Amino acid sequence: MIHFGVPSFGIHVNGYVADPTTHRPTAIWIAKRSMSKATYPGMYDQVVAGGQPAGLSFLENCAKECEEEASLPPHVVRSLVSTGLISYKYKTRKGLSTKVLATFDVRMPKDLVPICGDGEVEDFRLWTIEDALLSVREQLPLWKPNSALVMIDFGLRHGFISPDEPGYAEICHLLRAGLSIDDLRSRF
Repeated sequence: MIHFGVPSFGIHVNGYVADPTTHRPTAIWIAKRSMSKATYPGMYDQVVAGGQPAGLSFLENCAKECEEEASLPPHVVRSLVSTGLISYKYKTRKGLSTKVLATFDVRMPKDLVPICGDGEVEDFRLWTIEDALLSVREQLPLWKPNSALVMIDFGLRHGFISPDEPGYAEICHLLRAGLSIDDLRSRF
């Protein structure tokens, strides 16, 4: 169906640590994809991400992927918060690929370290939110393209990217309206 731009779906989970007093996110877990992955090996990704299979809801798929990819305990998985959809498209040899990601945030205890349970992640890194966004801005080729979009969305939603940032309104609009991956490189 890629020939016709029919969308496929996936899920991405932002696992973050928050200040205990203000509850504002201070750090975020970043996964470095396994070098044995067929797509985007060794690139930065959310703590959990995956395709959307038939027969599962987005939340059911999130719970399954949280357990498989990051070994998150049930009490953390139960605190997943749906944060919306991000859509994007890009050209491939076969035609137009259109993707829609259901995004989720999960606040993780400060002492909880994700553990790869399925071999898809080389390691997990806890970065400040500012460092993660700086990496997207200055080291974009190190990020899986859709994961960079999800990180930007997280920064927007939590106030780490100012409305005074050049292109702010356009980025906000494009994240919901089918951003072209090439647009990211020219606007952020």
